[in-house]
Amino acid sequence: MNTDKNKKLEEILSSLDGSRRAAVPGFFYTRLKARMEKGLEPVKQSWVLRPAFAFSALVVVLLVNAAVILKGDAAKENTVADTENFQSLAAEYRLNDNNNAILFDINQDK
Repeated sequence: MNTDKNKKLEEILSSLDGSRRAAVPGFFYTRLKARMEKGLEPVKQSWVLRPAFAFSALVVVLLVNAAVILKGDAAKENTVADTENFQSLAAEYRLNDNNNAILFDINQDK
């Protein structure tokens, strides 16, 4: 069994004996260097990064936040009226009556 492993290992190692170094086509490095230098051109500044756009975006975010805060204060005032409406609806359908409810004792002894 050990000889089978050694034989397989020798076979794998001997498969590399006939290999040669890879050849590079002519002017490969010159073309590679040109492509790399082409990628180093200065990046144009995007319109998103301009100060005028950043300032206007900040103003829009602040206005939206102010609108949400003011709308939240108005919603708090309406909660009292909503609570009264829910209570009247519950009374109309007798949802608050606990007299008719059947209560079960979950922990009752057998």
